[in-house]
Amino acid sequence: MKETYLRTAAFAALAGVNKKTLHYYDEIGLFRPAYVNEKGYRFYSPFQLDRLALIVTLKDLGVPLKVIGEYLNGGDLARVDQILTRQSRELDRRIAQLTRRRALLETLRRQNRAFLDGCGKGPQRLHREPERIAVLMDRAEMESSRVLIVNYLTDGPGTGLCGEGEERFLYQKRADGPILVPGGDYLCLYEMVQGHRVWDWLVSRRQQLQDWAAAHGLRLDGRAFVEFGDLAVNEGDGRGPEPRSIRMRICEPDSSSHTDG
Repeated sequence: MKETYLRTAAFAALAGVNKKTLHYYDEIGLFRPAYVNEKGYRFYSPFQLDRLALIVTLKDLGVPLKVIGEYLNGGDLARVDQILTRQSRELDRRIAQLTRRRALLETLRRQNRAFLDGCGKGPQRLHREPERIAVLMDRAEMESSRVLIVNYLTDGPGTGLCGEGEERFLYQKRADGPILVPGGDYLCLYEMVQGHRVWDWLVSRRQQLQDWAAAHGLRLDGRAFVEFGDLAVNEGDGRGPEPRSIRMRICEPDSSSHTDG
């Protein structure tokens, strides 16, 4: 039977790859055409499809082209087992990483939507689930330092300032945090803020919440929690508005579970 040869474009279409991919594989010596005519045109045999399929499969699994080339030159099945075992572990690592990033994405999306839903509506009575926090900087450390930067990818979202009277500390939400913030009904306020120092803003908005609570026959816990989107705490750098929220726990909620505006 006479063997049929295909030009690069036809072979690429048959194999489901890009024509430029075949050119690149040829240039690096990974996958050569069956022959090249005197005009420099590449021709491939359908019998080469299996070898190309192996290359494409290993590459899709994340195996580096250099490693694929080493295997193809040796053809050792034990080497294939080593490659696949190592790549299986790498895929497990990537899946775990992507799972963590997906969880982070969903957390950020929920927080953003909650802020958008409440922004500009004044004090609102909302139910919050219990959460744990860890202290990042106490008052003394805050007064001796002007900047705090926290990495969302490694530390997670949920950085804020807790104030009780004149005491304060910067915190971060952490599942293993030593401080438990109880769940329950909270009086919350969401705003876009520009040009206000965080502590000054906390003091003024805490008073606003206390006045609103008194007018509605409610009593608030002494602690106030401020959370903000920008994790660099400084001033005078010309930044635009940043999202901030403040909440104070209602100590004596009524028996209803509805949300008041």
